[in-house]
Amino acid sequence: MNSLKSLCIFGVLLISSFCTAQNDSTAVGNRDILDVIHKIFDKNDTIKKDHQKKLAFSLLPVPVDVNSSTGLVVSFLTTFYLDEDHENTKMSQITFSPYFSFTKQYVFPIQSYVYTSENKWNFIGDYRYMIYPQDTYGLGEHDSKEKMSTLDYQQWRFYQFVTRKIVGNYRLGMGFLLDNYQNISEQSYVDEETDYDQYMNGDYTDETSFGFAIQGLYDSRENIINPKQGLYVEADLRINTSGVEGDKWQSLYIDARKYHSFSKTKHRVWASRAFYWSTFGGKPHYLDLPSIGWDRDGKTGRGFTKNRYRSNALIYFETEYRTDISRNGFFGAVFFTNISSVSKLDTYEFKKWNPAVGTGIRIKWNKRNGSNLALDYGISKNDWSLRLGLSENF
Repeated sequence: MNSLKSLCIFGVLLISSFCTAQNDSTAVGNRDILDVIHKIFDKNDTIKKDHQKKLAFSLLPVPVDVNSSTGLVVSFLTTFYLDEDHENTKMSQITFSPYFSFTKQYVFPIQSYVYTSENKWNFIGDYRYMIYPQDTYGLGEHDSKEKMSTLDYQQWRFYQFVTRKIVGNYRLGMGFLLDNYQNISEQSYVDEETDYDQYMNGDYTDETSFGFAIQGLYDSRENIINPKQGLYVEADLRINTSGVEGDKWQSLYIDARKYHSFSKTKHRVWASRAFYWSTFGGKPHYLDLPSIGWDRDGKTGRGFTKNRYRSNALIYFETEYRTDISRNGFFGAVFFTNISSVSKLDTYEFKKWNPAVGTGIRIKWNKRNGSNLALDYGISKNDWSLRLGLSENF
């Protein structure tokens, strides 16, 4: 609760600063937290000119409560262009958001989305080291309201996708995927055999999942941090060379996002997302199964505990309205709803659907790359989530 109080105090201070500085904005939609800080501490009481630069950097160190797992996240977000011509070369981004919790979770993730000059090549990276005890709730339709066990493990991940521009915004390429799970152990809270133990046949040995992927990508977004318009569609066919008892297996990963702006001068955006992830042709490790909150960006499932639902197939839909509240774009809000389902284990039947709704606040963190301090609260039946970050959820 102390960290939640810190968040509230932090928010009050920011809003107070916003109210003080709102009336002397230099332009509509053109104020961020750096302007507010400058306004408070600059003796000359002026706004510095915002010269165009290739690189924009954002930093967010803050205590946070997420589903009663208290900890600290430090988010480093860097955007840049690998060409002086910003019209013909899209924005690139690198994010490093280490997370530490009092439940002994230690996560060190680096994610990258990089375009070379004239968008000829695109590099999508996901690299992480995790010490990550996580609660389990069962597989497929055998999910329980109360946690079934705590699964403790260490993980190394190295994902690298490379695509080449084919024509326009269409791209085609390949990926290399490596997950290594070590020191796996489980603490059960039920009398019967846990779903993990049953699925893995009591195997708790280290496991390495290695594979390749064919990726098709369409991306017409101009800003990848806070899109106002455009379409993003990613389709990956992953071919993995190892799984439970040495089984080879495959997976299909499809992520589609659409953005529509209702105004040329204000931030009024309707965003929608459809996501599908399934495994087939073999038996993946339990931790490789599709699960809510475990998409590559870790952004699905607002309103749910991460890994609340898990099975061999997952489908997810989300829609959100984003709007400015203040005239200068410093303060905004979002309203969202989502619905998801995991299949009955070893089938592709989606019978049980899990809806959630929520809202969030936005404070402009860096106007040059569109990053916001984003705080979202989502609620669903028997569950909830509180998320904090520097970019939009999708």
